[in-house]
Amino acid sequence: MSATKTLAFILKTQDYRDTSILGDFYTRDFGKIKGIVKGVRDARGRYGSTLEPFSLNEILFYKRKRGGDLHQVTQVELVNHFLKVREDIERLSYASYFIQLVNELVEVEQSGPEIFDLLNDSFRFLSSGASPKRCARIFELKLFGLLGLMPEIHACVSCQKDDPEPAYFNVSLGGIHCKNCRTDQARLSTPLKTEPSAVLGTSFPVSRGTLNFLEHVRRSEVKELRRVKVAQEVGEELEKILRRFVDFHLTNKLKSVVFMEKMGLF
Repeated sequence: MSATKTLAFILKTQDYRDTSILGDFYTRDFGKIKGIVKGVRDARGRYGSTLEPFSLNEILFYKRKRGGDLHQVTQVELVNHFLKVREDIERLSYASYFIQLVNELVEVEQSGPEIFDLLNDSFRFLSSGASPKRCARIFELKLFGLLGLMPEIHACVSCQKDDPEPAYFNVSLGGIHCKNCRTDQARLSTPLKTEPSAVLGTSFPVSRGTLNFLEHVRRSEVKELRRVKVAQEVGEELEKILRRFVDFHLTNKLKSVVFMEKMGLF
């Protein structure tokens, strides 16, 4: 095994045996990795808050070449604790949502510094005092784009008609429908003796303003979007689209989402 140093966000930790901790880390250079930090629970003063969720650290670990994906982490040094985020329950909850979403959607050893940079930019965005909900919508869109899951917003997913008007968003098909294809899809999906209108709930209207904003977010850096203004209608449509889109790609509801829904924050 060879020693490797890299920057890493803490995605998740859990106690292991008497003194150790198992952790999921998202690293700048190697993507998502799993590691064991031995003896950490006997040295709380040494590690302090370094292993708290979404803290940014410089870690030293021994990367296994074979025999499993659990690496040995021997050094953890805090770089940024994002204190302003932790001081506010709403921002703290959304930061937890970001790391849980990454942990669920990203495979172990799936590399890509872009996701690391997205996490870093998003935590800084939350620290700046911007709306947590707006930050969440931007984060979701950017993450889906990096994972190759960005919804189709320029053409009908069925007939490929460009920029259909009106447009309807279909979560299961991953993009927009034109009016004709929406009706056809409803008929194909409708059991016998059931009206097509009964299944039209699988897609819903989306305005041109919302589609334009989705494209703007796709092309822009997170730091360029910190002060962007969003019309109320666009904000409501974005929330509807992305919350359903996230649910579609997850097996179970995230703990952070359950908590925020209970508290009226999501």
